[in-house]
Amino acid sequence: MNTLVTKRLILRPLRLTDLAAFYAYAKKPNIGPMAGWAPHQSPAESLKILKMMIAEKEVWGITIKPNDEIVGTIGLHERNLAHMIHRAKEIGYALDDLYWGQGLVPEAVNEVLKYGFESQNLATIICGHSGENHQSRRVIDKTGFIYSHHEIRQDHENEDIIVYVYKMTKEDYEKRRQDDKIID
Repeated sequence: MNTLVTKRLILRPLRLTDLAAFYAYAKKPNIGPMAGWAPHQSPAESLKILKMMIAEKEVWGITIKPNDEIVGTIGLHERNLAHMIHRAKEIGYALDDLYWGQGLVPEAVNEVLKYGFESQNLATIICGHSGENHQSRRVIDKTGFIYSHHEIRQDHENEDIIVYVYKMTKEDYEKRRQDDKIID
């Protein structure tokens, strides 16, 4: 997994030493539910999830230069067979609420889009949000995704929720690059 660098961020592979920082934000009641997962109940739960993310090699830790402590995660996931067949992945992210409103997630998303389309040769990247997740909706708007459809998914309490799904094709991305609309 490559390390990605932006003006303010380093997106790097996760490490077991990230456990304390990961648990510190993952246990907050307003972080996980916005992304569809339950707040972590213990460091042991966070360790299990951290180990899984490290093994899958699809999730970066978000760090703010010059610090090496993670303040969030961002991933590029192949969720199903259709994704594999059509060279598509889904982007997902979580950020400690101490850092909300600073434009960090759009900056990270733009770098992951660049990686996905330019290094991984993906055809499509999708992103979604629940109706209540206004922060994610703003990130999606700022980064140029186009509404595609909605799906019924289950949240962390196994309740059906509507997820609004957006997409960006490689062609959309290249047009944005030509128009100089992507923040480097």
